[in-house]
Amino acid sequence: DYDKVYGVRFKNRMNGEAALFLKAKLMLHAASPAFSATNVATYDDAANAAAALLKLPGVGGLNKMTATRNEYYLSISDPDVLWRRNQSTNSSNLEANNFPPSLYGSGQVNPSQNFVDAFPMKTGYPILHGLSGFGAATPYLNRDPRLAKYVIYNGATFKNVINTVSNPKDGFNAIETSTRTGYYLKKHLLSTVNLTPGGIAGQTHFFTLMRYTEAFLMYAEAANQAWGPDVDGGANGFTARSVVAKIRSTAGITPDSYLPLVITTKDMDDLIRNERRLELSFEGSRFWDIRRWNDLATMKEMVKGTNDGGLTSLDIENRAYKDYMIYGPVPDSEVKKGLIQNFGW
Repeated sequence: DYDKVYGVRFKNRMNGEAALFLKAKLMLHAASPAFSATNVATYDDAANAAAALLKLPGVGGLNKMTATRNEYYLSISDPDVLWRRNQSTNSSNLEANNFPPSLYGSGQVNPSQNFVDAFPMKTGYPILHGLSGFGAATPYLNRDPRLAKYVIYNGATFKNVINTVSNPKDGFNAIETSTRTGYYLKKHLLSTVNLTPGGIAGQTHFFTLMRYTEAFLMYAEAANQAWGPDVDGGANGFTARSVVAKIRSTAGITPDSYLPLVITTKDMDDLIRNERRLELSFEGSRFWDIRRWNDLATMKEMVKGTNDGGLTSLDIENRAYKDYMIYGPVPDSEVKKGLIQNFGW
């Protein structure tokens, strides 16, 4: 069966589920604020398209989501993987690029303080909520378990205890390859990879193109916009709220004390957008989400970091976007063929 689907002769072949996923994603983008004025696709269409995939007997609705999906990249057979590229064996390039310098990596991807602050408490409350119990002196205590799975922060253990404050290699801006934000990437990296000179050992890696979790998030966003948090307008068997509840519970937010307080469509949309930010982080979705939502404020948000383990934040990088940049430039080669250049470019 493996050769039939993933052998060299069938590299990147799609099945029917992947086609349904692509259809739902296209409809969601078309219905989004940045494109809805010139498209006929609606949020109803997007929700029902996603549900057509999620209701298939082989998927089984909400039961498809299990706790292992939070680290789907650890197993090529994880049930959250819908479509992927071929696996690469004995590879260590990802870790060489992103391990902290003390582990002989180049520390290239540095999560921002903005991203870290988006993780709620283990009770589900955003950290700035009055009932969250967030402690500024212990910023990583009792947080959403996904934070520890996706980000290496000061004092976190990843092969060794990582010190992002004063370590001569891993500390903030200590050397050229040290973190610029006070954080290192953990998601996608395999701790079993060894980069020690003279003892380098790689592992099997694979790149996932589609996950069922993203399909559920597409449904939740579209269903909430079309029918509200608690209405199953397409008789699909689940609502935006029930999907979000399942996503958060399998992520380790139990009990979720915050979700029952989310009542309006706007508040649910804010929560779903944040769940997308966390769940699909470092998978190539965030930039395109911000653009399709026409979220100009987030496009121009200052990138924050920390040099003291999250106790205070620093301005790291200014994103000098102009409003017209929400739409990218049309390539000059296409303009010469008669297409009209987007405004501002």
